[in-house]
Amino acid sequence: MEISNENYRQLEGRAKELGAKSVRLLPAEDIVVEDRTVLKCIFGCNGYGSRVCPPFIPTVDEFKKMLADYEWALLVEWNSDNVFSQEVSENFVKFSTSPPGDEAVKQQFQNNLKTIMKDRKETIQPGVLELEKLAWTLGYNTALATFPGMCTWCATKDYSGVNCAGANGPCHHPTLRRPCLMGLGVRMDKTLEKIGSQLQKFPMDDTAPVPYTLILLD
Repeated sequence: MEISNENYRQLEGRAKELGAKSVRLLPAEDIVVEDRTVLKCIFGCNGYGSRVCPPFIPTVDEFKKMLADYEWALLVEWNSDNVFSQEVSENFVKFSTSPPGDEAVKQQFQNNLKTIMKDRKETIQPGVLELEKLAWTLGYNTALATFPGMCTWCATKDYSGVNCAGANGPCHHPTLRRPCLMGLGVRMDKTLEKIGSQLQKFPMDDTAPVPYTLILLD
């Protein structure tokens, strides 16, 4: 289905109202999906087992087939003020299980983690669902939003953790969950390269990570 300039402007305008930094329309065929991407989910990500991540979402092969039915995607870059030091950036996964001994570094890590969860729960996740809904009202009946990582609908009030049902039972918010990009096999770095952009380099050094989401349109 063609994306008219008027419809694109509506989606772009609403995205920026919801906290997006930029919006870009790209052909769905430009989204790079690789089988090996999910290795980074299974090994090294503490979000594995979240209800928006493997093994609770379509496999990479299944998603490749589904993606072939879409013609367009809206790439949304979200604003973030979550500045990471180089030390926290380099050791983020490690610190989640082995907190640093330095109290100042430990506080930095905890603040960064809480901000990630807060941004997702209060801005990004509700934002992409609003854009999906708008796309649906514009006639894109199979529009599907994605999340940038593990779901945080069930984050605690102080954002110190997430009480995801995981393998222990059904999702607490089944109508509000959407699949994680990496869990579907999406290579955001290569996708950005295809459209002339670059994913920021790691480790970060007093910089903020750029959260991306895709909304599939057809």
